[in-house]
Amino acid sequence: MTQKIDPARLKAAAERLEWVCQQYPNEERVQHVLKVMQPMIDDAKAGRILEPIPDRFKLPFRWAMSSEGLFRDFADPDVEGAYVDFGIELEGGLSEQEKRILADMEAQRAAILKGTQS
Repeated sequence: MTQKIDPARLKAAAERLEWVCQQYPNEERVQHVLKVMQPMIDDAKAGRILEPIPDRFKLPFRWAMSSEGLFRDFADPDVEGAYVDFGIELEGGLSEQEKRILADMEAQRAAILKGTQS
């Protein structure tokens, strides 16, 4: 099943990423992310993105956010999280399988936490 863009979710994720980046006005790396992503953010906010991006690895900063850890210092608010959420929505959101996997992982995490708190 092909994922579809949810314009409202994509707009919200774009606005969130923009806002989060704006919270670090003096951080060159974060402002560079905003500058590069701004056209895509603007298109998402205006409802001009109608189809999911075909190749998630062509999204700017994908590697820096997911594996390099270059933005981990910017966690409150969370630049990586806002970027990932925007990327997910650009891909058409999570598939049902991905949602199940995340739910399973969360259940396991809750069980571990419950076990350590007993």
